Order: sequence, then C-alpha cells, then structure tokens
Amino acid sequence: MKVFIRTDASSATGLGHLRRCLSLAQALRQLGAEVRLGVGASDVDAAALAAAEGFAARTLAPVPGGGADDAARFCALWPAQRPDWVVVDHYGLDATWQRAVRQAWHCQVAAVDDLADRPLAVDALIDPNFVADSGHRARYAAVLEQAPAAWLCGPRFALLGPAYAAAKAFRLAPAVRSIGIFLGGTDPAGLSPVVLRACREVARFDGPVEIATSSGNPGLAALRAAVASDPGASLAVDLPDLAGFFARHDLQVGAGGGAAWERCCIGAPALTLCIAANQLAVIPALVALGATATATDNSALAIGTALAGLIASPQRRAELSRQGRALVDGRGAERVALALAARVPAGLGLRPATRADARLLWLWRNDPATRAVSRRGLEIAPGEHERWLADTLADPARVLAIGAVGARDVGVIRFDRLGDDAHEVSLYLDPALHGLGLGSALLQAGEAALIARNGRAEVRAEVLPGNPASRRLFAGAGYSTEDGLHFSKRLAAAAGLARAPVAPFAPTGRAAGEKSA
Repeated sequence: MKVFIRTDASSATGLGHLRRCLSLAQALRQLGAEVRLGVGASDVDAAALAAAEGFAARTLAPVPGGGADDAARFCALWPAQRPDWVVVDHYGLDATWQRAVRQAWHCQVAAVDDLADRPLAVDALIDPNFVADSGHRARYAAVLEQAPAAWLCGPRFALLGPAYAAAKAFRLAPAVRSIGIFLGGTDPAGLSPVVLRACREVARFDGPVEIATSSGNPGLAALRAAVASDPGASLAVDLPDLAGFFARHDLQVGAGGGAAWERCCIGAPALTLCIAANQLAVIPALVALGATATATDNSALAIGTALAGLIASPQRRAELSRQGRALVDGRGAERVALALAARVPAGLGLRPATRADARLLWLWRNDPATRAVSRRGLEIAPGEHERWLADTLADPARVLAIGAVGARDVGVIRFDRLGDDAHEVSLYLDPALHGLGLGSALLQAGEAALIARNGRAEVRAEVLPGNPASRRLFAGAGYSTEDGLHFSKRLAAAAGLARAPVAPFAPTGRAAGEKSA
C-alpha cells in the first residue's frame, strides 16, 4: 500500500497538522505501507522534521492560486508513482484539490478535518473531535460532495504517536508538586511566559514548572529569558515525544490542539487554553465532558485563577484524569491506518491459524462485545478453548484462518463444511477494531480463499437478532436473506472476486463443542 500525505507547518499555524500526520505515517509504516509527504514551504522546515522520523518528504513552492494548482504541483512530486490513498490535512485545501488529485492518480482521498467549513470530496473523513450523539454526519452534511465510505470520527481516532498506546496510567497525587506547560510546538500566541507568570503571581504556585517547546518557536529567545529569571522553571526543547512530559507533572497547561488528546490519553489533569479558532471545536466539548478545564480568557489573571482552583481540588483533578482516559486510548492512528488498508485490494491477507494463536483467539472470543453476538455467550475457559482449537485444526471439514494487515492480526474467519459444497461462515475481529471496514475485508478475503481451494461454494451465515452490524456486513457483501437472520451466497471462480488472499486455505479441522463464534 502506498499513501501520500499533504500537510503544512509554520510558526504561525504551529506543528499540529504535521505531528498528527507523522503519527498516522508511523502507524501506516507499521502495517508495511510506503508513506511519502508533501509539505508547503514556510519558516519551519517540515520536510526535515519528517525526514528525522524516517519519512521521504518533499517541499512544495507556494502556489498563489491554491486548489487545483497546488494539487498539480503535489502530484508532480512523484510523477511515476500511483498511491492507493492520499491523505490531506490542510484547512486551505478543499474539494477542488481533492477532485484534482483523485483524477490525476485514480486513488482514494482522505481528509483530516475538524472545521467542516469548506466543500469536501473525500472517500474517508478523519475528525477526532467529540460530537454529541455521534453527530459528525449532521455536522458535515452541508459541505460533503459525496458520502465518505469511511467515517473515522471521534476521540477513538485521535492521531497520536506510538508512545501513547503503551503509556502507563497517570498517577494522581494529592498535592500539585509540579506543573507542565506546552502550548504547541511554536506557541503561536506567545503564551508560555504569560502562563509562567500566572503560576507565580496569581496562583501563587512556588513548585517546579517545566515548559516544553520546539526550536521552531519564534519567541524562543524571550521564553529562555523568562525561564532564566525564574529559579524554579526549566525549559525542554524538541522532546522526541511528550508522553513522558505529560506524565511527570501533576497539572498541565496546554492548548486545544492535538496535544489535548495526548493529555487525555495519559490522564494528565489539564487547563486547556484556546489559542486558535479551530480549537473552539475541541475545548467546549472536553469541558462539557469533564475531561479538561479552561480559563475565561488568556490573561494571566484568568489563567492563574483557574489554576488556583485546580491546585486546591484534588477531587476535580482526579475527575479530569478519569474522564480524559475514558475518551482516548492512544490507538487512533492504528485504527485509521487499518481502515485505509481495509479499502485497498489485497490490503488484508490470510494465514492459517495455528496452536500458537490460542491465547489471541481466546482473548478476542471472550471479550464481551464478541460474546454478545455469539451463539454461545458464556465465557470459555482457557483449557476448553485450547481443546476446541486442537480439534478444529485436526478436522479436514473445517478451515480456520487469521486475517492480518501486514504483521498486524485483526480477526479470525472459519468455514464449516455442511455437505457437498455448502459451508457456514463465522468471523469476528479484535474487539478494539470494530467499525473500520475490516469485517468486510476479512469476509472478502475468506471468500476468495474458499474459491481458490474449492472452485465453487455456497456460503451460509446465521446472525443473531441483536446483531445489526453483521446483518449489514452480509447484505453489503451480496448475501441474500428472507428473514434477516439467515444469509446465503453462491460463490464461483467466474465471479471474479476482487480480493486475493496470500494463498488458499490450508486444511484444518472440525471442533467438538462450539459450532459458531
């Protein structure tokens, strides 16, 4: 899979767009994708920042006309290449740019957005902001020229770096021993010295204060001077990631950009300030959820007053921490990467299941989300599951395979021969990966493998009454049904299935006991 990304960074707009695109690029690379970036020329060397993360990046000269002209220059960066996806994270580029890129490369286009303020023509929409009642479709209805195939919306799709998925839970202390300040890589509003003053002069906090920033901050000299005049303050420049910074302070002050989701993931209690118009789409929702606090304005008085209230209330800090962690688990970039791969031919492959997969399948199968839509909804003991797997792998009437994107296992599919060429299909996913289109990709890969093995087959499926997602899955894959619970489809090699697996199924075995997961 090839993915090209278009984004920008500057001292005026900050590094947030670039940082979240690099997080997505890292997740894509983990799946085996080739990723390249095209970035606009500015006072920040975004191409060098991308190269430091190991990604090929090229710089576009400024284009007065924007839109189609920018798209033409972007496509000209790699004239002999054809990506499967183009991802654009840029508030100045709209449907004109997206249509031009799609026409030039015949690829799919995804947009990272949170404004919904301009026409969009995309196959996937990525918006990590929280919208009540899953209202992203209503929010974007007026600007979408076509309905995206993938809606990757909400905090579970926040594009965070790999350090956050493995981050340890934040340890709350009764007292605030230190404060961290991070207002974006370039601090475009120049607020860091103001916040430091608010800590000291208004909140009367006399403990350590650490400020994080980047060498691209145009106010770095003034910030160094402010820190030098405060014996209890320190400055961290160009940290490789901020996960450790957010975890080591009892209270954070930050902006409402991508770092707001990073602080939530860590569970760091925070005062979040609005330093750009697009952050108005983030901060009020987080405040309403109890996942962050904010100030009435960005003056030292307002910031210090809000900080004093948080310092005095360990109960409120504990609630901010709890609500933040409930929103974001740090796997958003992986989910987006997998969703893009699921919509690429052969993006998901199959391998035969083995005894070594026992624990993985057991964990997936025993998850409450999987058990809720299984014929047998009870938890299965490890020993019973291992016996089931051994029997299954030994029975030539049953085939069992693991679906994987690159080296990432994402789901399991099983076909039980019912007689002649009829088979019953059963499949389930890693419970953390629902809603990405992986079920459809797994089913298509399984069908193609069954045809490669048998030449033709009738596939049947049974769906429990409380499982609308599986009904949509089979109906969308061309299965017929009379009652909405029992589905069937006739497969034949002449049907020209679009998705080819890595190899036909290897013979496996029939289980004693559980019939369908």
